[in-house]
Amino acid sequence: MTNRRAEFINMVDHLTDVPQKIVQKEARLASQSPYRQYYHIEGESGAIGDPNGFSYFNGKYHLFHQWSPLAFSQSPHYTQHGWKHLISKDLVHWENLGAGMESDTPLDRYGTYSGSAIPVEDKLFLMYTGNTWVNTQSEDDWHRVPFQVGAMMDKDNQVVKWTKPLMKGPLPGYTGHFRDPKIFKKDDTYYAVLGIQRENLTGTALLVKSKDLKNWKIVGEIKPTANQSLGYMWECPDYYEIGDNGILEFCPQGLKEKDNHFRNIYQNGYFIGKKLNLDTGEFDCQNFQELDKGFDFYAMQTMQSPDDRRILMAWMGISDIEYPTTKFHYNGSLIFPREITVKNNHIYQSPIREIKNIYSTNYTGKVTVKHCEKVNAGNVNARDIKIDVDCSSADYLILDLFADQKNTNHLRLIFNQKKNEFIVDRSHCGVSFAEAYGNTRFCSLDLSKKVKVRILQDISSAEIFLNDGKEVFSLRLFSPSEDHNIFLTSHNGTSVVDYDIHELQKIM
Repeated sequence: MTNRRAEFINMVDHLTDVPQKIVQKEARLASQSPYRQYYHIEGESGAIGDPNGFSYFNGKYHLFHQWSPLAFSQSPHYTQHGWKHLISKDLVHWENLGAGMESDTPLDRYGTYSGSAIPVEDKLFLMYTGNTWVNTQSEDDWHRVPFQVGAMMDKDNQVVKWTKPLMKGPLPGYTGHFRDPKIFKKDDTYYAVLGIQRENLTGTALLVKSKDLKNWKIVGEIKPTANQSLGYMWECPDYYEIGDNGILEFCPQGLKEKDNHFRNIYQNGYFIGKKLNLDTGEFDCQNFQELDKGFDFYAMQTMQSPDDRRILMAWMGISDIEYPTTKFHYNGSLIFPREITVKNNHIYQSPIREIKNIYSTNYTGKVTVKHCEKVNAGNVNARDIKIDVDCSSADYLILDLFADQKNTNHLRLIFNQKKNEFIVDRSHCGVSFAEAYGNTRFCSLDLSKKVKVRILQDISSAEIFLNDGKEVFSLRLFSPSEDHNIFLTSHNGTSVVDYDIHELQKIM
């Protein structure tokens, strides 16, 4: 049985309730980490997680995320939890506003869990899950009571939580796992999708609706025509539409590994099909597809930009994994924002165009690789790498990043033309972690013709996009800063690589 008492020792309502010398000590230790990134969002200390309330309001982008800045504090250990609030004009440069919301009311006493936001007239409406427990005086009989909670934020970024819950769980036929509302509006009605667990311990998504944001009616479970039996819980659902396509993204927990799919502890993906029937929950869709095949990707959330792009954010991490940064009392990162498009019932992802705002030195060239070639691209692992790969005349091409001088340590990308397969291998890249879940990820890839590859490289992460983002791999890695070399190696034949590489400025 989980020791809940240990989880909530020295629990405080607000970070300001903690002696500042302790908060500053945690931040100092985190700042000493050699793995701090240049342009990916991280916390000053503690743990960060799911993006929340991703929206555009009052002329700026607003991004909240799960936030526990004292998660690794010791002697004493404090428990504080909430949403961190960031704002931006370009989705690249972010201003830190500190606490957006904290766990300080009877409805969210034990956790301000994930949620979303939508502009309503001159305010931003926030909808989230407040976590509470009952029977807390017992040692092993705690029961979860989830509330769906509303709040309003004004143009001065001041949030006022509503005292009356929008919904209370558990609902009849379901367990206490009922969370992560994603709100959207269609015509004159507000809707939200939530993750929920049935009493038979299977996961699904629930659709609810409201005219006034205060009184919510259950439409019912979303009923996909595709494979519905996906794990024991669906977290972080998000429904949106692009053109004639309806898309339901979510994170199913409890999927078994199958071939090269579902190899993480917890998974991510989507159904795509016709638009969701908002009256019945019927959803005519294709089978479940993974959104990101990498090691570290979860809890995705999207928003519509003012110029009608669908923008995706996600946590570049997985629960229950201990990352090497915990030594420095911090953990977690978010991906760099991505634009989503749809082709042939498949989601394509690409880094937002605003990344050009942090371009610096440019390196371009064309290499005919017969054996091994080193690519000159500066000496810092913060790059936007665009390459065209033609290995049709070789057995396979290897691209090594984060490599030392002898190329014995590296993040290895293998383009296997013989098997038409792409492989990501981090087994020889810095500090080992999460080895129980494997060091490789792969996908099928037609290498009989030229392949477009794009890689966002940061100090301790990589986001890999193949063929305009048809396949994507996100991952964390923790190698020494001097391992900044790039090598190309062609085996049993010649490969041709065109490259266009931009160094990226440090902004975090």
